[in-house]
Amino acid sequence: MNRSSLPVSVNTMKKWFESDDKVLQCTLPFQRHSGMWSPILKSNLVWSMLADSYIPPIVLLKDKRGEDSKGKDIFGYQVLEGQQRLITTLFPFLNDEWALHGSVEPVEVEGFTYDIAGKKYSELEEELQDIIKNYRFTVQAIENYTMEEAEKLYFNINSGVALSAMQKGKAKLGNELMEFVNTLLSGNFFTQAINITEKQALKEDDLLMLMQGMALLDQRHEQREFKNISAASMLSYAESIRNSYNEEKQQMIMEIVDYLDSSFENKNKFLRKNNVPIIIVMSKIAIENNVKPELFKAFINDFANALYPAYEEASGSGNIKIANVIQRLKVMFVAMCNYFGWNIDEIGKPFESEDAWTWDAITSENSEADDDKASTDEDSPAMGSFINEPTEEAVDTEDMDTEGDDAEEVVDEAGENSGISVESE
Repeated sequence: MNRSSLPVSVNTMKKWFESDDKVLQCTLPFQRHSGMWSPILKSNLVWSMLADSYIPPIVLLKDKRGEDSKGKDIFGYQVLEGQQRLITTLFPFLNDEWALHGSVEPVEVEGFTYDIAGKKYSELEEELQDIIKNYRFTVQAIENYTMEEAEKLYFNINSGVALSAMQKGKAKLGNELMEFVNTLLSGNFFTQAINITEKQALKEDDLLMLMQGMALLDQRHEQREFKNISAASMLSYAESIRNSYNEEKQQMIMEIVDYLDSSFENKNKFLRKNNVPIIIVMSKIAIENNVKPELFKAFINDFANALYPAYEEASGSGNIKIANVIQRLKVMFVAMCNYFGWNIDEIGKPFESEDAWTWDAITSENSEADDDKASTDEDSPAMGSFINEPTEEAVDTEDMDTEGDDAEEVVDEAGENSGISVESE
């Protein structure tokens, strides 16, 4: 097995991949197909290229395919390492198929600072477009190999990749359901509107919030029980729906996410990790009652600027405990009924309960939310600070269930502002 460097640009490799001769392919049978990178990881690759940050090499297998009319060797290439970077990220980006994530920081290039968040390739400044299409990764070409040697090399490259809890959850979902979930996460709500830090985005907390919302909808419609909605619990939930999240349920969550895409075009400071799963359930109730997206957004903004002590208490320490999640659902539901003038007894509730659903209950200084301090969540400020912008300096701990389930420590090895490490493919 021999190795050599290959001086080739992104644009050239794209032409190879799209050519009729398929000079570049990505069809190795042993590669892991665990779904596309999240929008933030794709976006941070582009940021890293523009910022000239370190990016691991691309590794190609090089094979002789024959000779041309002049007797010159013709070579073909297989992507061994770099599938996500090239095939699912950069080539589609150059074709304007996706926009950079809304949380991507400005990038400095040759002394000038550019705001690139939310932009497609064609919307970037011309000098930035040139950097991307002409970018040259360190490309290693492997020749004279056996397939056994190539497979061993592939797994050696990827064996040290550290995954967050939600990245591990992708494998639990299975390829088909993960592709569906990736489609949901690629819309405007999860890429531009939710208010998460870059660190949270790199951990794929957007996937966690979506899974939490899906779980709470199952609680509502199927009376499924959860002790909490921690990342560990959502891993178990992901595994449980792998072969049972049927077409009807997929259609329901797709309708909800489409509705949220229409409701929130830009970043909304209230759409934080503590609140998004609750809003997912409330949007389902809004759809059932024919509330237009712009009116639902108006309600959420009104709720964010009001003071609800019971919601505040349920958003503190232990906010992932199901008692506190239910308390937040109840408060927002009653507030929504009051906002739209609905008869609360005639509206489908967010969960089954024999307790009273009254306005007085949610505006009282004394809430029934569990005050257990055992479980914590990443950002649990008082209600008054929900409308403040989170900072990267804020403590960001992984959801932990300390009441019996195995707590799983998650290691984040992504570099600052780049999120680019040896990819898991």
